Amino acid sequence: MGIICTSILLGILVAGLWPFNFFPENKVSWLPDRNGLQFNGQGIIESSTPWLKDKKPLFPDDSISLVLWLRPLMEPKNLPHIVTLYDGQSLELFMIGQWRSHLVIRSRVDGPATGKRGKSYQEMGLDNALLKNQEVFISITSGPEGSTLYLNGQRMQSYPHHRLLAGAGSAGNVRFVLGNAATGQSGWTGSFLGMAIYDRVLAADQVSRNYRSLSLNDPLLMKQGADPIGLYHFNEKRGAIIHNRVAADDTLIISEMFRPVQRRVLDPPWRDFRWNSSFALDVAVNIAGFVPLGLFFAAFARRISRIRSRRLYALIAMLGFGLSLAIELLQVYLPTRYSQLSDVFCNVTGTILGLIMFCMYERLDQSPVGRMELRKKP
Repeated sequence: MGIICTSILLGILVAGLWPFNFFPENKVSWLPDRNGLQFNGQGIIESSTPWLKDKKPLFPDDSISLVLWLRPLMEPKNLPHIVTLYDGQSLELFMIGQWRSHLVIRSRVDGPATGKRGKSYQEMGLDNALLKNQEVFISITSGPEGSTLYLNGQRMQSYPHHRLLAGAGSAGNVRFVLGNAATGQSGWTGSFLGMAIYDRVLAADQVSRNYRSLSLNDPLLMKQGADPIGLYHFNEKRGAIIHNRVAADDTLIISEMFRPVQRRVLDPPWRDFRWNSSFALDVAVNIAGFVPLGLFFAAFARRISRIRSRRLYALIAMLGFGLSLAIELLQVYLPTRYSQLSDVFCNVTGTILGLIMFCMYERLDQSPVGRMELRKKP
């Protein structure tokens, strides 16, 4: 029985902490034959320091324009983040991501009335803007009058009631994160070929001129006229620093190890709750995985201990809780795992179900009918 309990304990630890990679590689590499960087899923680049402009808020009137030169290498079924603007809160200011071949942009809202029903963000995007292995030039302009999306220099869609920085409030210190979410849990696969950032709304002719500079093989030569606050050619070709061509202090860093900017510890259940079969299966696995702990540890403890049943069962339930909590806290440092409070609830529920099953067996074994049935068995 002791060997069985030890095996159960080791099995739970292996299942909870696999693949035990606490120092993962940051999967970002320079393109060998041209300017640019390639992200391979578990990769992340971040601002070296929080963005400030002359010690003032970066976007004083909540206006911003972004120009991105990209080549997606997949059409993912989840929603990896290409660009994230993060200000230290649990929900990023905005994210630019990819779902299948579609461009998706989500931004934090300043009040529930401006967001999606039941959501704390608003959403906009373009269909079939990110086709696999095709280079694309995306421009996004956003200010008090709304947002406009451009594809290869052409105006595609306007959103009068959507603003990228609607939820910025008084936030002054922000970080740009490329190729992933700030939590490191939404890695993108593709090539980043150039980026420009403006603290104003670009006019349509400026967007078109930027694209023409690209088509003439003069990538991201956009400094003339509009004065960007961030201009990245990605032409270093080696090293861990990406230079901002208009502000020497605002560099981007490629760390050797994969280290998320924001580590989520014991995410609350409502953050990831969803009505689908995947979520139901995850709950069932987390409950079933701890049932043997409650069942066999109770049987083993009854054999070697004289502690009263109620106290013994309480100690085993606490063991299940402590083991689950330790695993979830360690998962904070495993990029492929998620530290969730709901998993602790499910694991404790599984432990208690195992205890109930043992109590039912013990009562049946001690009852006259149960003893007679056991005697009849060969």
